[in-house]
Amino acid sequence: MFVQDIATGTRRCIHQGTHMMTVSGWRADGNRLAAVADRSYGDMSLFILDPEAGTAQPFPQPGPTNWQSVRWSSDGRTLLALTDHGGSDDMRLCRLDPESGAVAVVYAAPGRDVEAWAISTDTTRLATIENDRGWSVLRVGAIDGERPEIVGLPHGIVADPTFSPDGFRLAFTAAAPTEPPGLWVVEDSTARPIYRPDPAEAGIDRASLIEPELVAWESFDGRRIPGWLALPQVKPPPGGHPAVIWVHGGPVSQARPNFRPDIQMLLAQGFAALMPNVRGSSGYGRAWCESDDRGKRLDSVADLAAAARFLASQPLIDGGRIGVMGQSYGGFMVLSAITEYPELWKATVDYYGIADFRTLLAGTGPWRRSHRAAEYGDPEQDETLLDRISPLGRVDRVRAPLLVLHGTRDPRVPIGESEQFVSALQERQMPVEYLVFDYAGHGFVRPADRQRAYAAVAAFFRKHL
Repeated sequence: MFVQDIATGTRRCIHQGTHMMTVSGWRADGNRLAAVADRSYGDMSLFILDPEAGTAQPFPQPGPTNWQSVRWSSDGRTLLALTDHGGSDDMRLCRLDPESGAVAVVYAAPGRDVEAWAISTDTTRLATIENDRGWSVLRVGAIDGERPEIVGLPHGIVADPTFSPDGFRLAFTAAAPTEPPGLWVVEDSTARPIYRPDPAEAGIDRASLIEPELVAWESFDGRRIPGWLALPQVKPPPGGHPAVIWVHGGPVSQARPNFRPDIQMLLAQGFAALMPNVRGSSGYGRAWCESDDRGKRLDSVADLAAAARFLASQPLIDGGRIGVMGQSYGGFMVLSAITEYPELWKATVDYYGIADFRTLLAGTGPWRRSHRAAEYGDPEQDETLLDRISPLGRVDRVRAPLLVLHGTRDPRVPIGESEQFVSALQERQMPVEYLVFDYAGHGFVRPADRQRAYAAVAAFFRKHL
């Protein structure tokens, strides 16, 4: 970790660790720096650095801990952070005393993660955002009093809360499945939009946008798996709508009721869409997030199989025309689903997914290698496990046509992951289409790339599903 003098440009190393480090912020006097060492999700350490002395004091914690949104208080004596410190299953807003190691809960929402917070400059008002099964709940009020939920917002996601200098107003972003992200403000407990994009400006009929329904189904071990189901507005064909399961990446992530052009595109094409939050997803507590680690990896794939069977049981869905698609780790889930449960899928799409965990760990950015190994398995100690959970080793089981998309400059999932899976299918004369995006990284950011990807996915599912 380096510190640079702005006036002279001089840089010097103040700390060298063995894991990814995230700088949380300077104390107001500039004499201390808070930083988080990230070994894996759920296994982080908070450090207080003294740049002059070159020391890094770890904040005491009883075991593996999550640290998010760590900031110094205005007086510089304490820090505030979102954390599950002390064995909590949920993320809570806590006040930390670096001198004594004391931790005091400022706000907790039992059964929900607190995922964002803001405090006014005079420290009298607090805003928190909590995760209610995917929906955001925003509360604003006196830091030591009642803080009611703010109503009148889009029924979706709220993020980025920031108080005005006088503390009377709170600005934030808000979005929903039928509402593109916009800028909002709360003043006197009343929410109003400052900037609210109109889909019609992009040529989109707002009435054509569809809001998904929160659903759940039972997996192989009796666990209830949550997800979001959306049906097209058109009348279903005689056999029912074809359907696509979209799997989020991460794996520590969550499908949420956000504005999703790719999902709305599928719906407009006449496909139903199901977005599951299989075990291992965030937003449901620490235990759920860890329930797919290492040797339990394929349990989450079994949740996808249960999702396909749930869809097939719906009266408006054609159980013989179910596809699956996903990006990054979601791409691995796609490849794993079609090799573990090949009979369930009619057509499949993989965006830059993992084909072989051993080649992934060898080829991914060095700053991520140990972080990912903690989640999936160590390439030296867990060879048998990594071979078993890698889809490439079971490629001969694939039955459904596959579309693969990958960028040439992806530093997280190298393009070789897709190339080896595509080559293995081509050798077996299995139907596979492969699109390469020059200069694209991990995700397709440029509008032209997105348009090409969406058009290809729509055409592929129309042809095969």
